[in-house]
Amino acid sequence: MPLFWEDQARAQLGADRFAAARRDPIHPDLLTWNIFQSLETHFDQDWLAYRLQQFGGTGVAAPVRLQLWTGTHDAAKLQPSRGYLATVRERALAAGASEEDIAGFRAPIEVPIRIESPDVLCLVDTAMDRADRGAKGRDRLLELVDAGLEQARNLSKTLAVATVYRAGSPAADVISRRMEQLRANLADELPHQPAAKTVQLREVTWQQLLRVWEAEVDYLKLPTSAKPFLQHVKRAGLY
Repeated sequence: MPLFWEDQARAQLGADRFAAARRDPIHPDLLTWNIFQSLETHFDQDWLAYRLQQFGGTGVAAPVRLQLWTGTHDAAKLQPSRGYLATVRERALAAGASEEDIAGFRAPIEVPIRIESPDVLCLVDTAMDRADRGAKGRDRLLELVDAGLEQARNLSKTLAVATVYRAGSPAADVISRRMEQLRANLADELPHQPAAKTVQLREVTWQQLLRVWEAEVDYLKLPTSAKPFLQHVKRAGLY
């Protein structure tokens, strides 16, 4: 896949993860980098905020800040809520688990894309042909909502959680069904989070996102032509 700012992508992902992603012609990490890292160079912040409303709802407004693969090592750590950890600890100890076994549930959570605007924090997960699980096998969407609510509360913002998947893939059906369930029952699945009922849940396909991205190409400060990248994703059936 043609990459913008390749050296920066390698530095941010790390050499091993970058090399593994490079072996896959449509790896989500590389799509995430090309699309969202370039969107941050958009000349018009108000229009960019409007475009990003597909992820975070109409509350997303300028100025917006995008961060990639964040949540584990920076100041804005995404950590499971105390209510979730207390429940897990009680159940795990009752089942004979050790404190060492429980430690994995406390680990900070990485999210591929973080979009922050004055009133909304939006966490965006990415998938291609497989819906990944969260830490220790936890439901990935619940993991992001639970940890995201903690951070949104600290920032006095509302939370939106979105996911990007490949239309027509096995992951698309799994994620879309789960999103539908959570829109109806999110508060019941996170009883320790009273604000869960306020969370916006959104779905975007890579195909939709790439159409939006192409429409904005002339307003992005790209280091090279966008044409090779667009040709690549079209050959891969993503656009």
